[in-house]
Amino acid sequence: MDDASAWDLQSDLAIMNPTTPERVLSAARLARIGPDDLVLDLGCGSGGALALLAGTFGCRGIGVEQRAAAVEAARARLDAAGCADRVEVRCSDAAAPIALPAGITVCLCLGSASLFGGTAEAIGALRRLLPPGGRTILGERYWRTERVPPEFSRDFSDCLTEYELLTLAREEGFALAGIVRSTEADFDAYEAAIWAACRERLRTNPDDEELRAYLDRVQEEYLGYGRELVGWAMYVLDEPW
Repeated sequence: MDDASAWDLQSDLAIMNPTTPERVLSAARLARIGPDDLVLDLGCGSGGALALLAGTFGCRGIGVEQRAAAVEAARARLDAAGCADRVEVRCSDAAAPIALPAGITVCLCLGSASLFGGTAEAIGALRRLLPPGGRTILGERYWRTERVPPEFSRDFSDCLTEYELLTLAREEGFALAGIVRSTEADFDAYEAAIWAACRERLRTNPDDEELRAYLDRVQEEYLGYGRELVGWAMYVLDEPW
């Protein structure tokens, strides 16, 4: 299944990751987001996080997203939320060189580390984008244990343990200011929403064997080892004291 099709299965979610709006707001408070901030969201999807932050804290924002359909959905969501005057969305590859205005104070990278080649590369990119005093919220999967069977670790080659993530963040000059961790129930709800979207499409197109195979695979991955071994959290990275 291509990236655009996989995105479409999640497009109706308020936050296109295994977390909740309430947890995103908790991470934003740890990052001290306020009305004076300019927030850059890399791989912003359909704009749910930006709409939430702009509507709650009054901040300004820039979203970068390479899928044209997602950009249209994000602009519509921001307009409906009354935030279109404070948040713009650009159709571009988030990992490509970006001409950005001065004044960015916070970066979001929620489930988008793969755009940079993995979590380590994403942390480095975020460090380079931020000015002194900048903060970031990195949302990614992590291994819940170091004892991961090799046959499973190959499926998530860019997944790190939290200790590895902490080490990389410190090497890039970040301090870990806080963690907002998703629960198993959050992950269950996220996965179930994707399964429901697959099943709804299969009702109208039962001959879509690619989609049927995708649904079988993601269910087997999640229930076979993902739910036990993989977690998801938002890591608030700040300047060291």
